[in-house]
Amino acid sequence: MKNRLQRLLAVPLVFLGMNVFMGHEAEAAATPAVPAALSASQLEQSIDPIMQEELEKRHVPGSAVVVTQGDRIIFSKGYGYADVEQSIPVDPAKTIMRLGSITKTVTAVSAMQLVEQGKLTLHEDLNSFLHAYQLPSFGKQPITLHHLLTHTAGLDESIYNIQGHSREDSLSAEQYLRQYFRQQPPVREPGQEYEYSNAGLGLVGNLIEQTAGTDLESYMFQNVFGPLKMPSASLTVPESSPDMAKSYVYSNKKYNAVSSTYPHILGAGALSVIPDEFAHFMIALLNQGVYQGTALLKPDSVEMMQQSQFAEHPKVDGVGYGLYRGHLADGSTVLTHTGEIEGFAAKMELIPSQKLGILIVSNGEEGAITYDKVTDAVAGLLTKKPEAVTPLPISLEDLQQYERTYTFAKVPQHGWGKWLYFLGGRNYKVTAAEGELVVSGVFPDGSGETAEKSFVPIADGLFQEQGGGMQLLIDKQHNWKMTIIQETTFSPEPGFWKRPSTLLIVYIVPGLLFLALLAVTLIRYVVRLFRKPRRTVSLHITAISLLMSVFLLLQLTYSNGAITFGYPAWYAWGVSSLPLVAVLFALHLLWRNAGQAVKGKVVALTRCFVAIACIGYTGFMYYWNMLSIHFS
Repeated sequence: MKNRLQRLLAVPLVFLGMNVFMGHEAEAAATPAVPAALSASQLEQSIDPIMQEELEKRHVPGSAVVVTQGDRIIFSKGYGYADVEQSIPVDPAKTIMRLGSITKTVTAVSAMQLVEQGKLTLHEDLNSFLHAYQLPSFGKQPITLHHLLTHTAGLDESIYNIQGHSREDSLSAEQYLRQYFRQQPPVREPGQEYEYSNAGLGLVGNLIEQTAGTDLESYMFQNVFGPLKMPSASLTVPESSPDMAKSYVYSNKKYNAVSSTYPHILGAGALSVIPDEFAHFMIALLNQGVYQGTALLKPDSVEMMQQSQFAEHPKVDGVGYGLYRGHLADGSTVLTHTGEIEGFAAKMELIPSQKLGILIVSNGEEGAITYDKVTDAVAGLLTKKPEAVTPLPISLEDLQQYERTYTFAKVPQHGWGKWLYFLGGRNYKVTAAEGELVVSGVFPDGSGETAEKSFVPIADGLFQEQGGGMQLLIDKQHNWKMTIIQETTFSPEPGFWKRPSTLLIVYIVPGLLFLALLAVTLIRYVVRLFRKPRRTVSLHITAISLLMSVFLLLQLTYSNGAITFGYPAWYAWGVSSLPLVAVLFALHLLWRNAGQAVKGKVVALTRCFVAIACIGYTGFMYYWNMLSIHFS
């Protein structure tokens, strides 16, 4: 979840950056690691310099870092402030912070509990378990719990009405999902492609509710938070608590508090908790599901969560259930999940061979860059740096076949928000060099800046970042799609008329012309008051220009900012119907002037042009789901 939903409106994003390491071959070759005991002083010496530099450099107000090993916390320290205005420091044993999408791992654990009890299954059609509504299908393959937990269900991007301004105006997960599936059916066959999905894990949360017969928070408190001694954990924002941290955005040389929002699908990213208490959850996952003698899951279920359940290529690590897989240089498996919500940024990293868990959570958006540095530093105490990758010998000529510009925009294909495609996405330019591909673009590392990275071939179509963990898969068999492993899939840049920049011009230019037409019409009315004889001003053109201008101004100033909270009836059915009313005037204008236009009368030709422009422009907006009725 997160305020990244708002950032998506400006630059559609890639939802949550995950470190990717080496492939399965390294795991097979590795010998079991012997846990190396780390001390608090070691960790402090490694972590303190990073935090001191990063908090100041990136203007992160505060952070908490907690490290567990075995069955206990071995390091816990706060940095900076939980409340800047009141100068209240971050205390990992007291400060409540939001973990965003790390909630998804807790939701996955809750679902696996019900699988153990035989109340859910991993590979049956979910419609067998849902009684409040049924899921639409894409193709013949039903959606299963396995698909949801691996982000391979083929669901459409969830943006519209995903959250509320307050607890009072929030929808239940069931209400939201009914609306979501009614407006946004799946967009690809399940099981075929990884695409991070808030709606998917939100659906898992509601599946738990329908199966257990209770709300998700109550279920988790009884079956997860209570047994793990996490009394502060909740799926709401305890704003009245003096221990609740505030989150901030740094701008104009000051920290500006971020208002809390309330996601409708709690299982996707609503967890608030004291960091030291969340450490109990990490300890359980690292100890075969057991914390202080209490079994959260059976060992087989924990192993299943940690195993690769879907991978884009046989040589990549893949994803488990609620966990992302990677490797250290010695071949040890690393399991991660990150989360970002309304200014909070968090990362959980687990190293099972060392029974080591790391949590870092910050109350500033730039903390997303900091958390990788901290987890890398801690992991670096256990293993040497990765050795250089040995690339496959591929000629420059063969590498040149991959040269393209790839593009991606994480926007809905159905329902409100389809037009966000106009705002563009991320473009990656791939060029071949001797023995490598050079890729230029804004990578999902949290920096938001254009960079160049070099990738060497390690298998047919699979490329490894030089000096880093990122991997690219370019699929020649499926229209040259490019996948950043564990992130998202890109397509070759479309032709000129389908590019976001072209469509944005097609949208803006006619809109400006209607605004100009309204201005001219109003001026003519004013001049008409003082001129005799008075010239006729077309009421049809006045109505068309006025209706289109009002719609466009509100669409630009209100629509994008409000989309994640949903539209009230006055906008969804009122304002969004104005172009349709304008079309009625345009059709009547066209009918009245068509005969004279055929004869070459200039005035009639002008009026017919305005009418046709109105009809065509409204059709364009209808296709992009801007109106009260949608094309898709």
